Amino acid sequence: MWKFLRTFYGFILKRKLAFAGFIALVIIATILQNITPYFFKLFVDEIPKLNYSNLIRLLYFFIAVNVTGLLFNIVSFWAGDYIVFNSAKEARLKIFSYVQSLDFAFHTGKSTGSLISAFKRGDSAFFTLFFEIHHRILDIAVAAFVMFFFFSRLDYRIVIFAFLSIAITLVVTKFLISFNIKKRTIFNKEEDEISGILTDNLINYETVKLFAKEKWEERRLTDKFGAWIKALWNYGNSFRLIDFSIGAVTNLGLFLILFISLGNSVHLRLTVGDFVLVTTFVGLFFSKLWELVFSLRDIAKTYADIEIYFGLLRNEVTVKDPEKPIKLEKVSGRIHFNNVSFSYKDGKQGALKNFDLRVKKGESIAIVGKSGSGKTTLIKLLMRFFDTTKGEITIDGVNIKTLTKDNLRGLMGVVPQEPILFNNTIAYNIAYGGKGDGATALSEIEQAANLANIDEFIESMPKKYETQVGERGVKLSGGQKQRLAIARMILSNPSIIIFDEATSQLDSESEKLIQDAFWKVREGKTTIIIAHRLSTVARADRIVVMEEGKIKEIGTHQELLKNKDSLYKHFWDLQIKLD
Repeated sequence: MWKFLRTFYGFILKRKLAFAGFIALVIIATILQNITPYFFKLFVDEIPKLNYSNLIRLLYFFIAVNVTGLLFNIVSFWAGDYIVFNSAKEARLKIFSYVQSLDFAFHTGKSTGSLISAFKRGDSAFFTLFFEIHHRILDIAVAAFVMFFFFSRLDYRIVIFAFLSIAITLVVTKFLISFNIKKRTIFNKEEDEISGILTDNLINYETVKLFAKEKWEERRLTDKFGAWIKALWNYGNSFRLIDFSIGAVTNLGLFLILFISLGNSVHLRLTVGDFVLVTTFVGLFFSKLWELVFSLRDIAKTYADIEIYFGLLRNEVTVKDPEKPIKLEKVSGRIHFNNVSFSYKDGKQGALKNFDLRVKKGESIAIVGKSGSGKTTLIKLLMRFFDTTKGEITIDGVNIKTLTKDNLRGLMGVVPQEPILFNNTIAYNIAYGGKGDGATALSEIEQAANLANIDEFIESMPKKYETQVGERGVKLSGGQKQRLAIARMILSNPSIIIFDEATSQLDSESEKLIQDAFWKVREGKTTIIIAHRLSTVARADRIVVMEEGKIKEIGTHQELLKNKDSLYKHFWDLQIKLD
């Protein structure tokens, strides 16, 4: 609890002066709005005197206090909104930025649906928590102080019973709220799984339709709703338990206070005005005591949400930037994998063992091998998605661990096997590769598209560069997405190009267009090509054949084919037969 409150107030107290003013406004407004029972006492005590002018003056004063209290209350809400609007924005930006900085392993192991739910519910909980603490609970605390002040002038027993009612209510509420939080957490888990199924289905709708699995998906969701509805009932019943328990405690306290007050009134120890003051205060405050319970109930509900939200900040960044990084603006592209070893924590395939390879400036190196031989792992280590467990990787003699991840990745341009595009225009997706945050000129975008052999397709579209590509680029074919990815890479003007199995699933015509584009733009740049289709790598300066995380053989296309026992020739012969 205290850890998340420290995080919460870390955002709120960035505006200390504004926050102090806000608290003062809330306290003043609450005092002015909660002395109404005292005015009722004054009215009742003054009426028997039949002094109309005094009653009117008292009425004017009463209205003036109420209006002043209303104005202070309105201003306090405005001040609170100023603080919470900005604080919630800063919290979301910080958490978003932190999640962005988390390692590749975090994102591959996290459900997108759960992350979206965490952001949505967490942001909502941030606003709710601020309101409940500062507008409800603080209001009730000040109202209790005002009530005790006036009760202390009448009968100490009334103060004791009122205090005991509040104390017992809080103690009982604490245990009930703990139970409520537990049920809320269980329900959240079930809700996240429902959200995950919905998100997974919507993202993969094409696969669902290809296999006519609509009904199956409906049944999968229906089955999951069984656990969801059970968790929701348990969560809802925890609220009914709170209602019953707190209702019993507050009604007992109300009975005792009125019992004492009636006795005092009968024995003339309280005036009629005093009795009116007590009954009005009790009537107002015990309704506020219910508000306190509702506030604590809402805080309990939001606690689980905001705990998950702020909990994102507790995920450790394992691939860290150096404290005093070296800055490389441009490199020649000399790469050295120096005795590199690496293995995944789950022990899956792709581990490297004492891998040693030097790549010259401007050289094109192709990496081939069976699935799981370590090809993709090599690229992930080069881009510092993971760090080596042994050995080092250098670029132009500089250890990549001495560079920031942004600086390192900014030196490289990647064309992935399955380019993921933003649900925006063609121009936006190409321009995304531009350096810095400035706008990219349309002429630069067109030039990149021309080099990537995709300009003719774009010009054939009615909206040309303003054509929407759909979510993840669904409106484009595989070859079009690949060429658009090449155009995006061109705009980044990298020193090192990484071509990751980018033609493995394309038809011959698309493959030729992409290969032509690729060999045109890689001229003079260090290039690493990962490919299953060996026709893609035949023009490479050297081909590295990997097996079980090690280099099995290395040479040019012709050199490797001359060796009848080479693994590369085996792969080549298999593909020739398949083609």
